[in-house]
Amino acid sequence: MRFSDIWHMCVENLKRRKGRTFLTVLGVFIGCCSIIVMVSIGIGMTESQNQMLENMGDLTIIEVSQGTSQDGKTMNLDDDAIKSFSQIEGVQAILPKYEAYDYTVGAYAGANQRYANTDWLPLIGVDTEALESMGYEFVEGETAGKGKDEAVAGQFFAYAFKDTLLPDGRNTVDYWSAKYDEQGREIKDPVYPDPYFNLMNAPITLKFTDSNQNSYEREIQITGRVKEDYGKGYETSQGLMISIDTLKDIISKITGLPPGKTEYTSMSVKATDINTVGDVESEIKAMGYNTYSMASMREEMQKSARQMQLMLGGLGAISLFVAAIGITNTMIMSISERTKEIGIMKSLGCYVRDIRALFLMEAGTIGLLGGIVGSVFSFLISWGINIVSIGMGFTKEALLQAIFGGEGVSRISVIPVWLVAFAIVFSIFIGLASGYYPANKAVKISALEAIKSE
Repeated sequence: MRFSDIWHMCVENLKRRKGRTFLTVLGVFIGCCSIIVMVSIGIGMTESQNQMLENMGDLTIIEVSQGTSQDGKTMNLDDDAIKSFSQIEGVQAILPKYEAYDYTVGAYAGANQRYANTDWLPLIGVDTEALESMGYEFVEGETAGKGKDEAVAGQFFAYAFKDTLLPDGRNTVDYWSAKYDEQGREIKDPVYPDPYFNLMNAPITLKFTDSNQNSYEREIQITGRVKEDYGKGYETSQGLMISIDTLKDIISKITGLPPGKTEYTSMSVKATDINTVGDVESEIKAMGYNTYSMASMREEMQKSARQMQLMLGGLGAISLFVAAIGITNTMIMSISERTKEIGIMKSLGCYVRDIRALFLMEAGTIGLLGGIVGSVFSFLISWGINIVSIGMGFTKEALLQAIFGGEGVSRISVIPVWLVAFAIVFSIFIGLASGYYPANKAVKISALEAIKSE
């Protein structure tokens, strides 16, 4: 028999028993749909976790702090540590940080220091020349020079100033209303109001005060602004970053002592890519330093997400297993009803392999139909779940975000193409596996006894 003849007979046999075919396909459809939706929820969980981590910070950054080696030696963060880290394979850049915890810092601008930022000013000394290589994104200007009276400001540093000539409640420029909507969601392309002064053209006076109320003022020039990124530090929002040499010089002027050996507060080490973070972090830990990175958190979250996917996929597979039993039962009943037909086919010289192929094709077709219909309904269920979770109603934007996602949008259910292909192929396999026993039973029927049967 030709393949087209076997296919034609397969279709006719399935059409002849529409009710039984429908119910069997329905069982496969439910199983396939269960697997896709369950696994898609696990994938959506992973996507949400990755988005959360990306919002929290750069996944290639390793934060290093002082530690203790195996022989009990204190491992300080100094220039020797920088040399050691730079020799590790996979390290792209290193950013030492130096903070003046013993001093309060205020900032002033305008004529007669009209505009003041005295509430809380996060100021940190860094290697300003390494900012861009560490992934700091400049929204305006450029980095500050090393050892110069220059600084890099956070994106919203200018909005931290108050107009001292205006009463409280009306002496600040509100940029939050432009950044977030009424539901607290971040606006995609916000238009910010102008601050009291142009940060790039106005010199800033920094006033340092110690616990004994000794103070020192230094005028600096802002050379650029970096994009707000809380993962890199609050100073990227309303703070300042100046050269470590400049900060040490200022402290020296206050204390009257020459600058000593620099021991940094912390260091940020940037790996070349996410795949090298683990190895780099392990080597730094082996030296005796304490480390923290988003990558280590990401590995733990991915592990729990994989376990959840396996559990959810297993629940869906149970439904498909039940459907497999239904296919086997349907095919066995079909053989019992078609015993005479099988006998006639054998009497007319039909090959045993063709009879086996016919029953396997019927079982495989049931699996294919159930897989296709299940995939379509899985997309609809996933789409509905995402629409509800986004909470924007049935708007065009919400519909597109539910299907394709978007910046800042976390979908509960995500169905990649490979999952659909796997579900359909697996459904066909279940159909063929379920039909194997009935197909072998059919070819073993004696032609003479089959023709005599009622």
